[in-house]
Amino acid sequence: MTDQEAFSTILDIASSEPGIRAVLLEGSRANPNIAPDRWQDFDIVYVTESNDKYVDGSWIEEKFLPRFGEVAIRQIPDNGDTGLVYTWLIQFANGVRIDLTFNPVAMLMKPGIMESNTGVLLDKDGVFGFMPEPSDKDFLTRLPSEFDFLSCSNEFWWVSPYVTKALCRGQLLLALRWLEEVVREEYCRMLEWLVICELGKPVNLGKHGCDILGLAPFEYLEPLIESFCKLESGEIRKALSGLNEAFPKLASSVGEKLGYSYNASEGEKTLKFMREFHGESGTD
Repeated sequence: MTDQEAFSTILDIASSEPGIRAVLLEGSRANPNIAPDRWQDFDIVYVTESNDKYVDGSWIEEKFLPRFGEVAIRQIPDNGDTGLVYTWLIQFANGVRIDLTFNPVAMLMKPGIMESNTGVLLDKDGVFGFMPEPSDKDFLTRLPSEFDFLSCSNEFWWVSPYVTKALCRGQLLLALRWLEEVVREEYCRMLEWLVICELGKPVNLGKHGCDILGLAPFEYLEPLIESFCKLESGEIRKALSGLNEAFPKLASSVGEKLGYSYNASEGEKTLKFMREFHGESGTD
């Protein structure tokens, strides 16, 4: 099924269903700054008079799924109040991936509900004429406040000893999770801010900052890349060491550009503690 065929089918289903009053497009396909490719999802919102008819799934099973063919896998997340949000995530065997959400029109009329990256595909009642052209302004990485800057640094150093403590206990899985889910994430956050400082404007760096590879200085990218390591004590220590060694210069650089003071003693004292109580430090 081609993209055009998928869009036509999505709209044809909605056009023939009285309870669906509009169709919205979200996500990367609505983003004018993203070049389309064959792997993009169709993030579709069916705007309803009421979700009541759809939340038992029978309408989707009977009227929607057969139009796209065999389902490879699907997921129905817990959205909370299904009267306001009801979603099916569907991967069809023919390659089409649709994230189908049902929202009542009354809910979508509330201020701040819809993301900036939303386009209108169908509007039976003409109620979405107020919407601007889709943009990715809600997804731009912006410069931090001083509080955010200091909190990032504090969290980086606060959790670094968690990694070495877990290693001392032989808890390799836990050590790697602390490294990956917190220490590396805070390092990436600081690195994204450096990129934004150097570009001089907010930028969409992609999902989980995936576009940072082509923008950040290599001296800071190298320890990030090398932090993707094996589940082995020496490898984890080496990965942590690289991040611990690079972070002070990285954070200081961001601080200088923003007029914030990096708390160098915080990291120095943390590394001293790690040396004395956990053996090798992040920079040994």
